[in-house]
This record gives sequence, structure tokens and C-alpha cells, in this order.
Amino acid sequence: MYQFFISDLNLPYTIALTIVFGVAMLEGLALLIGASLMSLLDDLVDIDIDTQANISNGGLTSLLGWLCLNKLPLLVWLVLLLTSFALGGLIYNYIVITTIQFEFLFWLSKPVALITALISTHYLGARIAKVIPKNESSATSTTEFAGRVATITLGKASSGNAAQAVLIDDYQQKHYVMVEPEQKTQEFPQGTDVVLLEKKASSWIAASLKQ
Repeated sequence: MYQFFISDLNLPYTIALTIVFGVAMLEGLALLIGASLMSLLDDLVDIDIDTQANISNGGLTSLLGWLCLNKLPLLVWLVLLLTSFALGGLIYNYIVITTIQFEFLFWLSKPVALITALISTHYLGARIAKVIPKNESSATSTTEFAGRVATITLGKASSGNAAQAVLIDDYQQKHYVMVEPEQKTQEFPQGTDVVLLEKKASSWIAASLKQ
């Protein structure tokens, strides 16, 4: 069995499990000194993206939302993904070795493991999120952005052409949103401070801070 785990065929899955065990050990040591690796990691990754707009347009953010990244603490999500990937690949290879032993099937282990990880993370993540929800006590909901000041960071905002802006909430977290001017004749170049007024489907209507 030991040879099975350390074989070249199973190396990616063994590495994934090793990372999981390493993270568990670090979390245990952190708890002994009164800290938490899970909380520390969530605090370090303090950038929140306005996912409603991106999910409606598809893309990477939509996939990460489907994978419950926005519902779980980052460390829990990472452990779930790596564990699912490792177990999916190991179980698949074990079945092939003990039954068919057709060499071509071993090439399919990584795609099978990846698909297993994605599906498992989606469904198990949703269940785990009910027990271990993502800590949002220090975060501001995107529905509370109205009246807040943001700064255009990328592009030039005009009517029908939203640009990226960033705002910092009361907890010093960064939130990236798409904004466009309230008036059709207005333009917001990069560096302009604006006030968020109303949330649309994929952007915020904003007014210039300096009238």
C-alpha cells in the first residue's frame, strides 16, 4: 500500500494530501499559542469582489462562486478542494489497478480527480457552509455601499461604459465595484472620487464627489 501512495502515478495526489496534513498540523500548533491559521489567512486575503456583476457575466468569479469560495473560510475551502482531488485520483487509480489495468486509463486519472474535486467542493461545500459559515462579522455587505465614496482605479467611466473603482469599508477591507456616472454627459477619469448612489444589475450609478 505504501508503494501505491508513493508511486509516480499517484504523486500529485500524495502531494495534495501532504499539504492538507501540513495545514492541519500548522492549525493545531497555532491553536496551542492562542491563534488560528484559518482566521489569519482570511484576514490576509481581505479583498472582496463585487461578485453579483461578475457572476451574471460568467467567468472565473462565477466558477469560484459555484465552488462556494464566497461561503467558506479560505482554509476550509482549500482543504476540501485538495482532499477531494487527492481522494478522487487515488480511488480511481486503485480501481484501475485492481480491475482493468489498462494503461491508457491512467492518463484519465487527473481529469477524473479534477472533476471529482470540483463537484465535491460544490456540493459538500454548500453543506459545510451551513455548519462552518464564512466569517463576515468584519465585512460590509455590498448592499450597504450606497452613500460610500469610491475611487476610479481602472478605465474611464461614462454612461453605459462602467469603470472599476475601489472603496474601503469601516473594517479597512477593499471592495472592487463597477461604476458609471449618474448623468449621461459626465465622465469619471481614473483617480476620480465618486459617491455610490444606486446598484444596477452589473454596476453602480455614482455621482462625482466634487460637484
